[in-house]
Amino acid sequence: MTEQHPGATPEPSTDPAPQPPQAATTPSYRYPTAAGPTAGGPTAGAQGVGFGDDTAPAAGSRRRPAFIAAGVAAALVVGGAGAFAASQLSGGGAQPADVLPGDAFAYVRLDVDPSAAQKVSAVRFLGKLPQVRDTLGSGDPRQKVWEAITADAKSDCVSRFSYSGDIEPWLGDRVGLAVRPGGTTGKPNVAVAVQVSDEGKAQDVLTRLLACDGADETDLRLRDGYAIVTPKGQGDATLAAVDRGRLAADPEFSDDMSALGEQGVASAWFDTAPAAKELESSRGSGRSTSDLGGLGDLGGLGNGSAMMSGLSGLAGAKGAASGRVAVAMRFDPSYVEVAGITRGVTAIPGYTPAPGDGTQLANLPDDTLAAVHVSGAGDALKAAWPQIEKMIDGSGDGADRLAAVEQQLGVTLPDDAQVLLGRSLTVSVPDQQLGDGVPSIGAKIVSTDANRADQLVETLERTAGAPGTLTREVDGDTLYLGTTPDYVGALKSGGRLGDSDAFTAAMGDTSKATAAVYVDLDRLEKQYLPQVPDEQRAAVESLRAVGITASVQDAGSGSFSLRVVGN
Repeated sequence: MTEQHPGATPEPSTDPAPQPPQAATTPSYRYPTAAGPTAGGPTAGAQGVGFGDDTAPAAGSRRRPAFIAAGVAAALVVGGAGAFAASQLSGGGAQPADVLPGDAFAYVRLDVDPSAAQKVSAVRFLGKLPQVRDTLGSGDPRQKVWEAITADAKSDCVSRFSYSGDIEPWLGDRVGLAVRPGGTTGKPNVAVAVQVSDEGKAQDVLTRLLACDGADETDLRLRDGYAIVTPKGQGDATLAAVDRGRLAADPEFSDDMSALGEQGVASAWFDTAPAAKELESSRGSGRSTSDLGGLGDLGGLGNGSAMMSGLSGLAGAKGAASGRVAVAMRFDPSYVEVAGITRGVTAIPGYTPAPGDGTQLANLPDDTLAAVHVSGAGDALKAAWPQIEKMIDGSGDGADRLAAVEQQLGVTLPDDAQVLLGRSLTVSVPDQQLGDGVPSIGAKIVSTDANRADQLVETLERTAGAPGTLTREVDGDTLYLGTTPDYVGALKSGGRLGDSDAFTAAMGDTSKATAAVYVDLDRLEKQYLPQVPDEQRAAVESLRAVGITASVQDAGSGSFSLRVVGN
């Protein structure tokens, strides 16, 4: 495998499995019509769709050429969806993880050429969003972003680059970013891999573009159809790390991404253990997360300080320093979804949550506007109580205050809290015109002692100075309560919310959901639709429902999803 350095003449790759050469000029993007594919396959209608000017990022302060160069990569996904509904449906070829080092502890991938099924699903979903459909125009979306990125560039050097002549002939469909151990002060050890269709042209243009501001802050290397940009002095070391092992071949990474399934237009992976070690090393050497802001200097893929602070929060979370998270944004003809999995993450040491029981959510009345469901919160609180007590004991007179609360309310903690939170807690709001009198809100608590839970609610009402505010009824192991008697009766009678098309699309299978949130946007929109400007009303009306679910498979493993459903 031959490594290409800036200024060197490109040489053929000697890798045992080289990527097939691509055409020097990338075809102009054309998209299927908003009506979606026909029975004969996706259509590339005479009128394609591209990005309107109002979808481009607003111009800000002057961007450095380094930002612009890597910012070209961000062009691959601006607009979130329309870009990857391209006419070619291959979705094949090397992914950024194939050319990034296996020692990375964080990885983000953006792809405008995902699988054929994803492109078809995206076209069909976007057809449900008229405002998006109507504001997309014809042409290459990457050109729109290039123009937006360079619009406020003051450098004459940058202005001499044209998209059609300099960028389009080599810019590919994918970009990936990896964060690795060994960052130095002011520069985290990152590598940005931009897919290119012509390595020679990419090297020439990127080398000149990165040099526009006269600074020498980055290394540029070429490998297997990708341009790899790193902080200065890290280029050769990064490729050496790739030779030792690629991220795509890392067993944990590959297993996690396989379990994640369809990776859609964007995906990410994060391993907290090496991240925590790196952050601790940074603290020990005097480096701080703010010192690592050089990540942003690689341009267009996020602010370095913000990202490193986020990683710090994840890695430093109690019990999270040994787990991994994988996330993808993908499409279905009915919805767009951000879905993820966790592996080896234990929020409460020694405690494994039991599978949830989302049937309590699915059995809500048919006219439910919004609902929140949590399973096992009582058991989780009791399991975490020793840690909570340590925190309270370490806060001065915290323990005495807790004892005073127990005495005042006549409760025993954490046992009574466990009873009140129950095996499951479901709060719901029926369809209604909010703002007209007392709103109807209700809840049902499935508890090990529903009668005791009833007493505890009465105690809390009395302590709050509002006795009798809620209607309460105990039926077997369930406590029903609500702001109106009628709604308590409706909760007891139940319904078939789980059978509705909107619920099914937004929530999927909730039978084992540990936590879930559901909002029927069609029912909710009457609360605010009259105040929505006419030009935005169609977009509001095109959204049907939102659903969030989280489930536990086994010790340390789980899954989660956020879906937005279109009409």
